[in-house]
Amino acid sequence: MRLADGLTVPAFVITRFTVLSYIKERVLLVVLIFAFILMIASYVLAPLAVGAQTKIIIDIGLASISIFGVLLVILLGASSFSREKDKGILPNLLAKPISRVDFVLGKYLGTVLTIWMVMVVMALVYVFVSLLSRSTLNQTIFVAIYLSAVEVALVTAVMTFFSSFSTPLLSSFFTLCVFIAGHLSKDLLAFAEHFGHGAMKVTSSIGYYVLPNLSLFNVRPEAVHNLPLMDDLVGTVTLYAAFYIACLLFLSAVIFRRKDVT
Repeated sequence: MRLADGLTVPAFVITRFTVLSYIKERVLLVVLIFAFILMIASYVLAPLAVGAQTKIIIDIGLASISIFGVLLVILLGASSFSREKDKGILPNLLAKPISRVDFVLGKYLGTVLTIWMVMVVMALVYVFVSLLSRSTLNQTIFVAIYLSAVEVALVTAVMTFFSSFSTPLLSSFFTLCVFIAGHLSKDLLAFAEHFGHGAMKVTSSIGYYVLPNLSLFNVRPEAVHNLPLMDDLVGTVTLYAAFYIACLLFLSAVIFRRKDVT
Protein backbone atom coordinates (compact mmCIF):
# COMPACT_ATOMS: atom_id res chain seq x y z
CA MET A 1 0.00 0.00 0.00
CA ARG A 2 1.28 3.47 -0.86
CA LEU A 3 0.25 7.00 -0.13
CA ALA A 4 -0.61 9.38 -2.93
CA ASP A 5 2.90 10.84 -3.00
CA GLY A 6 4.51 7.42 -3.39
CA LEU A 7 5.68 7.11 0.23
CA THR A 8 4.99 3.66 1.63
CA VAL A 9 2.77 3.41 4.70
CA PRO A 10 5.52 1.81 6.88
CA ALA A 11 7.87 4.66 5.95
CA PHE A 12 5.14 7.14 6.86
CA VAL A 13 4.75 5.42 10.25
CA ILE A 14 8.52 5.67 10.86
CA THR A 15 8.43 9.33 9.82
CA ARG A 16 5.67 10.09 12.30
CA PHE A 17 7.43 8.12 15.05
CA THR A 18 10.68 10.01 14.38
CA VAL A 19 9.04 13.44 14.51
CA LEU A 20 7.25 12.66 17.78
CA SER A 21 10.41 11.28 19.36
CA TYR A 22 12.45 14.33 18.35
CA ILE A 23 9.84 16.71 19.72
CA LYS A 24 10.49 15.19 23.14
CA GLU A 25 14.19 15.98 22.89
CA ARG A 26 15.22 18.99 24.99
CA VAL A 27 17.86 19.90 22.44
CA LEU A 28 15.13 21.36 20.23
CA LEU A 29 14.19 23.83 22.95
CA VAL A 30 17.83 24.67 23.65
CA VAL A 31 18.59 25.39 20.00
CA LEU A 32 15.46 27.50 19.66
CA ILE A 33 16.39 29.52 22.73
CA PHE A 34 19.89 30.16 21.41
CA ALA A 35 18.49 31.13 18.01
CA PHE A 36 16.00 33.52 19.61
CA ILE A 37 18.72 35.13 21.72
CA LEU A 38 20.96 35.57 18.68
CA MET A 39 18.21 37.15 16.63
CA ILE A 40 17.15 39.47 19.43
CA ALA A 41 20.80 40.39 19.91
CA SER A 42 20.95 41.45 16.26
CA TYR A 43 18.05 43.82 16.92
CA VAL A 44 19.70 45.23 20.06
CA LEU A 45 23.19 45.59 18.56
CA ALA A 46 22.12 46.89 15.18
CA PRO A 47 21.73 50.54 16.32
CA LEU A 48 25.44 50.55 17.17
CA ALA A 49 26.21 50.41 13.46
CA VAL A 50 24.79 53.64 12.15
CA GLY A 51 23.18 53.22 8.74
CA ALA A 52 23.63 49.44 8.68
CA GLN A 53 20.86 48.31 11.04
CA THR A 54 18.82 46.53 8.37
CA LYS A 55 21.87 44.77 6.91
CA ILE A 56 22.99 43.50 10.33
CA ILE A 57 19.55 42.14 11.17
CA ILE A 58 19.26 40.39 7.80
CA ASP A 59 22.77 38.92 7.97
CA ILE A 60 22.59 37.66 11.57
CA GLY A 61 19.00 36.46 11.21
CA LEU A 62 19.60 34.41 8.08
CA ALA A 63 22.89 33.07 9.40
CA SER A 64 21.14 31.97 12.61
CA ILE A 65 18.48 30.05 10.71
CA SER A 66 21.07 28.30 8.55
CA ILE A 67 23.65 27.52 11.25
CA PHE A 68 21.17 26.31 13.85
CA GLY A 69 19.44 24.18 11.23
CA VAL A 70 22.72 22.42 10.45
CA LEU A 71 23.48 22.19 14.17
CA LEU A 72 20.22 20.31 14.66
CA VAL A 73 21.23 17.87 11.93
CA ILE A 74 24.49 17.21 13.79
CA LEU A 75 22.79 16.82 17.18
CA LEU A 76 19.75 14.80 16.13
CA GLY A 77 20.66 13.01 12.94
CA ALA A 78 23.81 11.33 14.21
CA SER A 79 21.89 9.12 16.63
CA SER A 80 18.87 8.53 14.38
CA PHE A 81 19.91 4.90 13.73
CA SER A 82 21.75 4.01 16.92
CA ARG A 83 19.05 5.30 19.31
CA GLU A 84 16.51 2.67 18.32
CA LYS A 85 19.19 -0.03 18.21
CA ASP A 86 20.47 0.76 21.72
CA LYS A 87 16.94 0.73 23.11
CA GLY A 88 16.16 -2.56 21.39
CA ILE A 89 13.45 -0.92 19.29
CA LEU A 90 15.09 -1.37 15.89
CA PRO A 91 15.10 -5.21 15.79
CA ASN A 92 11.43 -5.24 16.82
CA LEU A 93 10.54 -2.71 14.13
CA LEU A 94 12.33 -4.63 11.40
CA ALA A 95 10.68 -7.87 12.53
CA LYS A 96 7.37 -6.33 11.49
CA PRO A 97 6.35 -5.65 7.86
CA ILE A 98 8.76 -2.70 7.73
CA SER A 99 11.67 -3.00 5.37
CA ARG A 100 15.05 -1.43 6.00
CA VAL A 101 14.49 0.86 3.03
CA ASP A 102 11.29 2.12 4.69
CA PHE A 103 13.22 2.65 7.91
CA VAL A 104 15.97 4.69 6.22
CA LEU A 105 13.45 6.77 4.29
CA GLY A 106 11.21 7.28 7.33
CA LYS A 107 14.08 8.32 9.60
CA TYR A 108 15.38 10.76 6.98
CA LEU A 109 11.99 12.36 6.35
CA GLY A 110 11.21 12.52 10.07
CA THR A 111 14.51 14.25 10.79
CA VAL A 112 14.09 16.74 7.94
CA LEU A 113 10.50 17.58 8.86
CA THR A 114 11.45 18.14 12.50
CA ILE A 115 14.29 20.48 11.61
CA TRP A 116 12.15 22.29 9.07
CA MET A 117 9.53 22.94 11.76
CA VAL A 118 12.20 24.51 13.96
CA MET A 119 13.48 26.57 11.04
CA VAL A 120 9.94 27.83 10.33
CA VAL A 121 9.65 28.99 13.94
CA MET A 122 13.03 30.72 13.70
CA ALA A 123 11.98 32.34 10.41
CA LEU A 124 8.81 33.67 12.05
CA VAL A 125 10.88 35.08 14.92
CA TYR A 126 13.19 36.68 12.39
CA VAL A 127 10.26 38.31 10.57
CA PHE A 128 8.91 39.54 13.92
CA VAL A 129 12.30 41.08 14.84
CA SER A 130 12.52 42.70 11.41
CA LEU A 131 9.05 44.21 11.79
CA LEU A 132 9.96 45.55 15.24
CA SER A 133 13.03 47.22 13.80
CA ARG A 134 11.05 48.44 10.79
CA SER A 135 13.51 46.71 8.46
CA THR A 136 12.54 46.01 4.87
CA LEU A 137 11.83 42.40 3.96
CA ASN A 138 12.90 41.87 0.37
CA GLN A 139 12.07 38.80 -1.70
CA THR A 140 15.64 37.51 -1.65
CA ILE A 141 15.40 37.04 2.13
CA PHE A 142 12.67 34.43 1.72
CA VAL A 143 14.64 32.78 -1.09
CA ALA A 144 17.62 32.58 1.26
CA ILE A 145 15.48 30.92 3.95
CA TYR A 146 14.15 28.42 1.41
CA LEU A 147 17.63 27.54 0.16
CA SER A 148 18.80 27.11 3.76
CA ALA A 149 15.98 24.59 4.24
CA VAL A 150 17.04 22.76 1.06
CA GLU A 151 20.65 22.76 2.27
CA VAL A 152 19.54 21.25 5.59
CA ALA A 153 17.73 18.48 3.70
CA LEU A 154 20.94 17.73 1.79
CA VAL A 155 23.11 17.78 4.93
CA THR A 156 20.61 15.44 6.61
CA ALA A 157 21.02 13.02 3.70
CA VAL A 158 24.79 13.19 4.23
CA MET A 159 24.26 12.43 7.92
CA THR A 160 21.91 9.55 7.05
CA PHE A 161 24.55 8.07 4.77
CA PHE A 162 27.27 8.13 7.44
CA SER A 163 24.87 6.96 10.16
CA SER A 164 24.02 3.86 8.11
CA PHE A 165 27.46 2.37 8.80
CA SER A 166 29.26 4.52 11.38
CA THR A 167 28.97 5.52 15.03
CA PRO A 168 27.12 8.71 16.06
CA LEU A 169 30.34 10.53 16.94
CA LEU A 170 32.05 9.70 13.66
CA SER A 171 28.87 10.43 11.70
CA SER A 172 28.74 13.91 13.22
CA PHE A 173 32.43 14.47 12.50
CA PHE A 174 32.21 13.28 8.89
CA THR A 175 29.07 15.33 8.25
CA LEU A 176 30.70 18.44 9.72
CA CYS A 177 33.73 17.88 7.49
CA VAL A 178 31.53 17.55 4.40
CA PHE A 179 29.62 20.70 5.41
CA ILE A 180 32.81 22.74 5.79
CA ALA A 181 34.40 21.30 2.66
CA GLY A 182 31.17 21.87 0.72
CA HIS A 183 31.29 25.58 1.52
CA LEU A 184 35.01 25.83 0.74
CA SER A 185 35.10 23.54 -2.31
CA LYS A 186 35.67 26.36 -4.80
CA ASP A 187 38.45 27.86 -2.69
CA LEU A 188 40.12 24.47 -2.22
CA LEU A 189 39.98 23.78 -5.95
CA ALA A 190 41.41 27.20 -6.77
CA PHE A 191 44.19 26.70 -4.21
CA ALA A 192 45.05 23.28 -5.64
CA GLU A 193 45.13 24.60 -9.20
CA HIS A 194 47.50 27.43 -8.30
CA PHE A 195 49.70 25.86 -5.64
CA GLY A 196 48.99 22.13 -5.66
CA HIS A 197 50.85 19.48 -7.59
CA GLY A 198 50.27 15.84 -8.41
CA ALA A 199 48.18 13.93 -5.86
CA MET A 200 47.02 17.07 -4.08
CA LYS A 201 45.61 18.56 -7.25
CA VAL A 202 43.90 15.31 -8.26
CA THR A 203 42.44 14.81 -4.78
CA SER A 204 41.11 18.35 -4.65
CA SER A 205 39.53 17.99 -8.09
CA ILE A 206 37.84 14.71 -7.15
CA GLY A 207 36.60 16.22 -3.89
CA TYR A 208 35.21 19.23 -5.74
CA TYR A 209 33.11 17.12 -8.09
CA VAL A 210 32.09 14.42 -5.58
CA LEU A 211 31.22 16.57 -2.57
CA PRO A 212 28.11 18.78 -2.76
CA ASN A 213 28.86 22.42 -3.50
CA LEU A 214 27.03 23.95 -0.54
CA SER A 215 28.09 27.48 -1.44
CA LEU A 216 25.32 27.40 -4.05
CA PHE A 217 22.75 27.53 -1.23
CA ASN A 218 24.20 30.69 0.32
CA VAL A 219 22.53 33.81 -1.06
CA ARG A 220 22.81 35.83 2.15
CA PRO A 221 25.09 38.47 0.55
CA GLU A 222 22.46 39.06 -2.12
CA ALA A 223 19.73 39.27 0.53
CA VAL A 224 21.73 41.70 2.68
CA HIS A 225 22.41 44.05 -0.23
CA ASN A 226 19.08 43.32 -1.99
CA LEU A 227 20.81 42.19 -5.18
CA PRO A 228 19.10 40.27 -7.99
CA LEU A 229 19.65 36.53 -8.22
CA MET A 230 20.67 34.56 -11.29
CA ASP A 231 17.84 33.36 -13.50
CA ASP A 232 16.52 29.89 -12.58
CA LEU A 233 18.88 29.74 -9.57
CA VAL A 234 16.25 28.38 -7.20
CA GLY A 235 15.05 25.66 -9.55
CA THR A 236 18.57 24.61 -10.56
CA VAL A 237 19.84 24.44 -6.98
CA THR A 238 16.73 22.51 -5.88
CA LEU A 239 17.24 19.90 -8.60
CA TYR A 240 20.94 19.75 -7.72
CA ALA A 241 20.07 19.00 -4.08
CA ALA A 242 17.39 16.48 -5.05
CA PHE A 243 19.92 14.54 -7.13
CA TYR A 244 22.42 14.36 -4.27
CA ILE A 245 19.73 13.43 -1.76
CA ALA A 246 18.43 10.62 -3.97
CA CYS A 247 21.93 9.21 -4.46
CA LEU A 248 22.81 9.40 -0.76
CA LEU A 249 19.55 7.80 0.37
CA PHE A 250 19.99 5.02 -2.18
CA LEU A 251 23.50 4.30 -0.90
CA SER A 252 22.27 4.51 2.70
CA ALA A 253 19.55 1.95 2.02
CA VAL A 254 21.97 -0.41 0.25
CA ILE A 255 24.45 -0.25 3.15
CA PHE A 256 21.81 -0.49 5.88
CA ARG A 257 20.23 -3.56 4.28
CA ARG A 258 23.49 -5.44 4.91
CA LYS A 259 24.07 -4.10 8.41
CA ASP A 260 23.67 -6.25 11.50
CA VAL A 261 21.17 -4.56 13.82
CA THR A 262 20.94 -7.22 16.49
